[in-house]
Amino acid sequence: GSEMCIRDRLYAMCMATSITLTGCDDFLTPDNKSSVTDIEYFATADGFQSLVNDAYGQLDAIFNSSDVTTYFNSGTDMYQDGRKDNDAALHRWSNFTPENGIVEDFYTTCYDGLRSCLAIQYYAPNATVSDEIKQKAIDEGRFVESLFYYLLVNNYGGVPLITEYASTAVKGYPRATAEAVYNHIINTLKDIISNNKLVASSATKGGGEASIEAAKALLAKTYLSAAWDLNNNSYFTEAAKLADEVINGRSLTTEFAKLWAADRSGDDDAEFIFDVEYDYETAHDQNVGNRWQSLYSGYYGGSEEGMKNGDSRYIPYMHTLRYFEKGDKRYDATFMKTLLVKKYWGDNATGFKEDGKPIGDYFAFYSNGNTAQGKMVGVYYPAYWECDEASVAAWRNEDPTNRAHAFIIPQNELTAGMEPMSNYTEDLKEYPNGIITKYDFATAQQWSWAVMPCRKFDDSAIASYDAGKSFRDLHIITLPEMFFVAAEAYYKLNDPKALARLNSVRKRAGLPDAPSVDLDVILKESACEMYGNGYRRMDLRRMGKLIEYNNLYNPHLKGSAATAIGEKLLWPIPQAAIDANEQLTMEDQNPGY
Repeated sequence: GSEMCIRDRLYAMCMATSITLTGCDDFLTPDNKSSVTDIEYFATADGFQSLVNDAYGQLDAIFNSSDVTTYFNSGTDMYQDGRKDNDAALHRWSNFTPENGIVEDFYTTCYDGLRSCLAIQYYAPNATVSDEIKQKAIDEGRFVESLFYYLLVNNYGGVPLITEYASTAVKGYPRATAEAVYNHIINTLKDIISNNKLVASSATKGGGEASIEAAKALLAKTYLSAAWDLNNNSYFTEAAKLADEVINGRSLTTEFAKLWAADRSGDDDAEFIFDVEYDYETAHDQNVGNRWQSLYSGYYGGSEEGMKNGDSRYIPYMHTLRYFEKGDKRYDATFMKTLLVKKYWGDNATGFKEDGKPIGDYFAFYSNGNTAQGKMVGVYYPAYWECDEASVAAWRNEDPTNRAHAFIIPQNELTAGMEPMSNYTEDLKEYPNGIITKYDFATAQQWSWAVMPCRKFDDSAIASYDAGKSFRDLHIITLPEMFFVAAEAYYKLNDPKALARLNSVRKRAGLPDAPSVDLDVILKESACEMYGNGYRRMDLRRMGKLIEYNNLYNPHLKGSAATAIGEKLLWPIPQAAIDANEQLTMEDQNPGY
């Protein structure tokens, strides 16, 4: 079935106690309590398919983790603390040790996932299904396995290489080199592609099923990071070639705002090559979706005020907002520039509520046809290029009735504050033109309402103010990403196609061609295209830019990143994993720890 949704995991998880972990050596050994029933159940067609569904389902534990923003986007040039601080160890290298719980969770989750993938091959010989179905299932598992190893090698370097399912206790696995891990991924994906048992593409049919297209895309990404990490230039050629095979002469034609539409209508676009798939209609529990709607957003009052629940951290630096050029269509599709309200809230308000009832109306923007026009605006967040007096006046004049009283919070170096709201009304007395420019954006960021929400991952179909109820798909590998892989690889090969691939992305955004390309130009463009759904920390580490960009843009590390980060470019191998594995010692730890 191509609907590899979370719902399918439940029975498999109950049955597959042999893939349940127990005890202090849970990094290595399965707990094999019910092997007899397992063997019988997994031999049936349904049981065997449940193993495949479980392998896909394991990706949810990474991509819908409460730490997903930290996993992929801490310690970069793009996102910083909001009302809540980003994780200190991963965001500013403060006391970053092998005991860190977040990198331990990531490591354990990847190995849990690997075990689920390897279980498919282990149970396949007894499965009462055709050889065709069997091999396809095995290759689906091997694709997900390759994705987990890709995540491991990009964050830890070399790791223990486990290539078959352990049905009995194993005392340990040695740490493999990064090269050995890369070779394993490359050989596995090449084999999947030549087997040709997977569907050609699943993008328009949900996107949750491994495909030949997804295998080529992951192989392109693998060759790209292996080229850097192993100093192997020929791999840049392979990365560019495979990325171009996936692009297959296509240009990016879907409007960016349609692609990321909050009503889920863009979720099955051909550009979304591989997803962690959510399906509201078939979900066992329609209260359990993903948390992405709340990510990359500050705090706006929550459901009691009719505002969406914001994660209150990993919000953009001013530097990030300035990556977006005036006229970039992606800006308005990525950020919510207006907070709508049901009625004017009066001058003595303490929030978007009256007599204890919410008067905020966050989702009305969507039910109103993706526009604030004709609706009462509580807060307007003009972009840095439109927060001058004339631009704001022009905005108010488009709908004076509904915009006369809107609070203006410039998304610019100097801005206003409204925590509490009375501060705003008090400050306004000093600014007769109605635009408060009193506070440093960098200071104000930590206040409620100071930075506009990210709307790119909103689910307007469910329109829930609470976190964790979104049923938008999570887009793990995308077509725009392939243009960036090609641009980076061609750039390293001094091939002029690098600029062409980059400008394909800019064209859809409504921007003029860039005159030249280098790594910084690619990073600037991917910041806008892949805001929130990118892998910024992995990108910066791969390109050798982690220290440079933190030194320039991370306020915690400005001017001191080289000292703070030192050799800690990779994450530490978790101490718990070293302790549990008889073939790992302290000698296996990464540099700097």
